[in-house]
Amino acid sequence: MMIKTVCLLLLASILFVSCASAQTDAADTAAVTDAVEESAVETEAMPDIGDDVSFDGATFTFGVVENANARNTIVIEEINGEVLNDAQYDAVANTNQKLNVNIEQFVMTSGYPAASALTPIITAGDDVIQVANVFCVDAVMLLGSNYILGYENVPYIDLSRPYWDSSVSDSLTFCGMRYAAIGDLSISTHDLTYILLFSTALIEQNNLASPYELINSGKWTMDKMKETMETVITDTNGNGIVDKEDTFGYLSAAKMTLPSFWIGAGEKTLEMNDEGVPQLAIEDDRFISVLEKVYEMTYDINARYNSNNDSDVPSDNRQMFAANQSLFMDCSMFWIGTLRDMETDFGIIPYPKYDEDQDEYYSRVSYYMPPVLPMTNTDLELTGAVLETANYYAGQNVTPAYYDITLKGKYSRDEESIAMLDLIFNNRVVDLGDTLFCADIRDAFMSTMYSSNNRDFISQFAAKLTAVNNKIEKTAASIREAMAAG
Repeated sequence: MMIKTVCLLLLASILFVSCASAQTDAADTAAVTDAVEESAVETEAMPDIGDDVSFDGATFTFGVVENANARNTIVIEEINGEVLNDAQYDAVANTNQKLNVNIEQFVMTSGYPAASALTPIITAGDDVIQVANVFCVDAVMLLGSNYILGYENVPYIDLSRPYWDSSVSDSLTFCGMRYAAIGDLSISTHDLTYILLFSTALIEQNNLASPYELINSGKWTMDKMKETMETVITDTNGNGIVDKEDTFGYLSAAKMTLPSFWIGAGEKTLEMNDEGVPQLAIEDDRFISVLEKVYEMTYDINARYNSNNDSDVPSDNRQMFAANQSLFMDCSMFWIGTLRDMETDFGIIPYPKYDEDQDEYYSRVSYYMPPVLPMTNTDLELTGAVLETANYYAGQNVTPAYYDITLKGKYSRDEESIAMLDLIFNNRVVDLGDTLFCADIRDAFMSTMYSSNNRDFISQFAAKLTAVNNKIEKTAASIREAMAAG
């Protein structure tokens, strides 16, 4: 996703003034609507699809999943005055009109997995879903079973256009096959971007350095975060034990802790080799050093509250953070919205770098829903035209509504947070061991290892890596076979 500089400057000024002056919801809605309309003056060129291209009212169906941690809806039923809702509605309506199509949506599942709803349709040979937004772990099975097509031969799609999210889409290949591409039409990858929230009150009460200043000076590192957390950790109720009434340095779900830190430190569990096949990287010395630092800065100083709630952003963590019982909290963009009524201010920042020598700050995209093309799709021209056009219109409307309005206008509490969002969205990373092979790496042993404070990394890796390698190679062999068969 390209950040639209001119529009951002205008939107940031409008939204910051709106937030600071505490206008009514009605006034805010009017202001942000004007901002969306202003963003449409974008100089971005229309997709390279001829004006005479028309599909005579053809139906085009997206298969989607419902999930408690992200918004996956493509087709909005009606306009309701809420800016993001209406922007999504307009993106689809404009595509319908431009191409003379009828875009529909089929909810494949409200739980896991989506593939179980999709595979019977494919095996029956029914072309009823043209694009299926499945859970990323489902994509492995679909790839390995040759149930999906590559994007290579789909007409009209131009992934160099700014409405395609290169930071995420660049990771969506396997053995050279592009099995998915994500653009501005899909906001689930926005929702599933993970960041740190910090309590402004605890920063001020403890006379701590501004996290923004640390980030801007390149000094926001794992060691600095540990040092900062140690200052605020308090036995608030004075009972001599660590419990829910105390003040902590960090709140997070156990399964989310390690990947947020290792990605922030510039590491991945899986890296692509020269053949385009994921290769394990967790035995690297620097990766292990990152893990050691995470244990030291969470367990060794009792910085992290250990919630029994295994949801992605536990409700008790959110309640404790809202009560200023922690300096930092791991949070996705989606769940920031639940803190709108928090009385005291909070800031939004990326996870720390490993050390000051690291060039960039990186933010994690977790467990996204890649849009795959079922093997039964018989009209790739229609598919390409719809995807290219719908993502273009989403770039004009949905992205400004989500990025510049929903976040900056409603949830962000200060001007610095607005700048941090630019930094976060421009440096997002997908680690396949946290997404595509999440069930085999993150959830299979990394999260268990962390939640039990098991630091015997080498033996844990040795016990699991053979199975992971076998699954990767089996998937790769199946893809190679399918590609060779044409």
